Amino acid sequence: MNLGIQLGEDSIKCSALTLTSDILETIRDQQKNDVELQQFVSWLGTEKGKDYRMGSDGILRFRDRVCVLGNWRLRKQILKEEHKSRLSKHSSMTKMYQDLKQSFWWNGMKTDVADFVASCLVCQKAKIEH
Repeated sequence: MNLGIQLGEDSIKCSALTLTSDILETIRDQQKNDVELQQFVSWLGTEKGKDYRMGSDGILRFRDRVCVLGNWRLRKQILKEEHKSRLSKHSSMTKMYQDLKQSFWWNGMKTDVADFVASCLVCQKAKIEH
């Protein structure tokens, strides 16, 4: 996990979450096998797909955020890395969600983040001690 800077055509994004190419490769491979995402891919270039684009890396994005659907194990890995990163150190649900939603998108992400933070034993212990 590192501080990342991403230069876009008309923007600069700074983020605390930088994924390894292995994870991005896994996301790309999973997208190819995800029926729902393939529906979104078929909408590219149409009014229905106006918020979607295919990145030069072959990864489908929704409003410039990486689409991660249908794979709970992969979502959990992303949640785990973000929550335990040196730059966020067991952040609150709100902060973690705000950070993640800049880079990722999936249906129910806010609920998944809330459930993940609520199940973190380190955060539970810190809450009790305060």
